[in-house]
Amino acid sequence: MEVFRHLPLGRRALGVFLAVFIGTNAASADPDALVAPAATTPTAAHVVVVANERSPDSVALAHYYMQRRGIPDKNLFLIQASTDPDITWTEFVDQVFNPLRQQLTAAGWLDAYVTNQRDSEGRLRYVFFGHKIDFLVTCYGVPIRIKNDPARIAAYKGPPVRPEFTTNQAAVDSELALLAALDTPILGPLANPLYNKLDPDAFTRGLVVRVARLDGPSAAAARGLIESALAGEARGLQGRAYLDFGGPHPSGDAMIKGAGDIIRQLGFDVSEDHAPGLFNWSERFDAPAIYFGWWSWNLSGPIADDTFRFPPGAIGIHIHSFSGEHIRDATSRWVGPLVERGIAATVGNVFEPYLEFTHNPQMFFAALALGRTTGEAAYYSLPALSWQAIFIGDPLYRPFALGLNEQLARAANDLTPYSVYAVIRQMNLLQEQGKLAEALAFGQSFFDRNPGIALCFALAQVEDKLGRTDDALKRLTWVTAFATVTRADLGVLSEIAQWADQHKAPQLALDLYSKALDAPAANAEFKTAVLPAALVLARSTQANDLVQRWQQQLAALSK
Repeated sequence: MEVFRHLPLGRRALGVFLAVFIGTNAASADPDALVAPAATTPTAAHVVVVANERSPDSVALAHYYMQRRGIPDKNLFLIQASTDPDITWTEFVDQVFNPLRQQLTAAGWLDAYVTNQRDSEGRLRYVFFGHKIDFLVTCYGVPIRIKNDPARIAAYKGPPVRPEFTTNQAAVDSELALLAALDTPILGPLANPLYNKLDPDAFTRGLVVRVARLDGPSAAAARGLIESALAGEARGLQGRAYLDFGGPHPSGDAMIKGAGDIIRQLGFDVSEDHAPGLFNWSERFDAPAIYFGWWSWNLSGPIADDTFRFPPGAIGIHIHSFSGEHIRDATSRWVGPLVERGIAATVGNVFEPYLEFTHNPQMFFAALALGRTTGEAAYYSLPALSWQAIFIGDPLYRPFALGLNEQLARAANDLTPYSVYAVIRQMNLLQEQGKLAEALAFGQSFFDRNPGIALCFALAQVEDKLGRTDDALKRLTWVTAFATVTRADLGVLSEIAQWADQHKAPQLALDLYSKALDAPAANAEFKTAVLPAALVLARSTQANDLVQRWQQQLAALSK
């Protein structure tokens, strides 16, 4: 991803604001106190949905979304457009933009004075006074990308444009955000009036139509966005956070670090990867409710496994120039594969945006942490419109609609695979206050009812902090006898084995490596990643049987 260094994003003020806001409320160990009241709250009644009448799947998805969210039938608008993801500017104007501008104005969603004129790009030239749309949602089947049109560039008569911005290729959704704007140029990016405004005034809100997209490799995958969002809203965001650093520019790492600072203040368990490449099979990657990373063309590691699935309500961003290039492909780039694997909300770029004009992960998560919807967060964190960025997901989804205290109250009787992570989150908050014994007792009370590998490890780590390392290691022997090891457990077992080795318990570490490597869920990628470290330990302890067995396995995998 290229970086355009001459337009600062103003992130410093945001960081100061959150540090003060979160720090003021942190003493209570109650992250629910972080939620700030919004000046206006988006509602289903003010969501309009757009489907392509030439795609039955598009229309069916629109009806399904409206039914699940209680959006009135009158809020559905149909267009007759190409079903190809890529369209020309002429197709976009004639089949998408003008029909919507006309229909939305006639229905009263756009407040405008209607004329018979057209601008230089062929768009209906109305005079606008605002709009009543909280979100406009495009559905699977609606075109995604507008191809570059050299003839329109040649005809451009506006102010000079920098060479890197001399293109009119763009995301359909980013152009639709300007449905209520007059005579906007299509060459290069435009500043987003909603950027860095948590509660914009009515005038500013009226300048932009916030657009979200329900799309993916299939209509079924796009439907999964809706279900994941609703489940996440009902149960609360439960899981861990994963931050993958190491992109080509420090400012990208800074955005991810900023997001991580907020995530930790909320008590989430966080894993970071600073090595070249992405998280690999030797690292834990269980319950990734939050994922922020960069910079890779395509998925790799455990997240790329065909069986991998995100927890309900998961949110994630992978910064890359072309992360949204092939949304309807389950294996290419990032956005499509993330949707295929059950993520609830993500963003991407359909063409090269330059780093400063893509969504800022720190700002995106900051808005969510303050109780805003994903749709609000997407436009709060996006510097440019008429450009390359898209937001994928239900824009009404609020990941923090259900606070941690409510999650814990439900977890006492609702023992799901993910409820344990709410318990770990509360343990982390108690530890931040220095209440180690209270954190241990709290976690133990849940472990007695819902035992699992992740919670066992969390309890052992607290015991170690209390100076009871022997008790911690003894506790972890329980893991070696745990009956069922899932694919998600493999990385956790590997991490516990490393932890045991570091704490002078080599036999326990060998037992944990053996359990992981012998598990039916252990695939070739996991074994290839873990066997070298396991072999080093086996050799150092002269565990000859294991050395021989693991050497043979590694040799077989290398063929």
